[in-house]
Amino acid sequence: MSRSKTTLPPDSEFHRVVARLAPGARTMSDTVYNIVREAILSGALAPGEWLRQETLAEAIGVSRVPVRNALIRLDSEGLLTLHPRRGARVRPLSVARIDEVCRLRIMCERHALKLSMPRMTPERLAELGDLADTLDESVEHRPELVGIRDRFYRGLYDYENSPVLVETIEVYRRQYSQQWPHVHAAGDRRHLYRELVHSVAEGDIGAAEAWVSAYVTDARAHQRAMARARTEPDEDGRTPRGA
Repeated sequence: MSRSKTTLPPDSEFHRVVARLAPGARTMSDTVYNIVREAILSGALAPGEWLRQETLAEAIGVSRVPVRNALIRLDSEGLLTLHPRRGARVRPLSVARIDEVCRLRIMCERHALKLSMPRMTPERLAELGDLADTLDESVEHRPELVGIRDRFYRGLYDYENSPVLVETIEVYRRQYSQQWPHVHAAGDRRHLYRELVHSVAEGDIGAAEAWVSAYVTDARAHQRAMARARTEPDEDGRTPRGA
C-alpha cells in the first residue's frame, strides 16, 4: 500500500471548522472531538471518507494522542469506524441501518415527548420558539445551525430531567445528521419547527408525535436515496486520506 503523505488543503471547509471550534475547548481531546464531529455532521468530511490520525493532528495542530482519543469516542457514537493500521472511515449508512435508526428514533422521540410535554414551562417554550424561528428562517445551511438544532431538541425533550434518554436520541440523530445540511440547504420546508412548537404549546401530544414521525421518515427517504446513489468504495482498494 502506498504511504505517500497528503494533507488536508488549508482552504478546506475542515480548516474553517478548526478555526471556529479550536479556541476555548476544555481539553485537547475535546477540541479534536468537537472539530471532527462537526466536520462529519456538516459534510466537511463526507460519508465513506478515510482519515488518518497524523493528517488530522497536523491539520488541527495537536499531537496524535488527543486525535486517537477523539476517534475512539466518535467510533463509539457510530459516526466513524476505526480500522487497525488503516485509519478511520466516516461511516456511510446502509439502507438497512438507516431503516433501523429511523424506527428507533421515532420510538424514543415519541416517548420523550410524552415525558417532556407535561413538564413544559413558559421559559422553555419561549426559548424553543426563538430557536425554531432561527431554524425556520435560515434559507441556507450554516455550520452553527447544527448546534442550534441540538439546543432545540435538548429543550424540547427536557434534557435536565431525562438526560439518558436525550443522549440516546442524540446518538441516533448523529447517524442521520450527515444528510441534514444538504436537506436544509435545499430549502426543504415541509416540516417547520414552529409548527412543532405550536403543537407543544397547545399540549397536543398527538400532533407533536405526528410531526416527529413525519420529519424522521422524510429524513429517512433522503438518506435512503443517498445510500442507493452512492457507489460504496472498496475498503481493500482505497487508501485512507493521508496514508
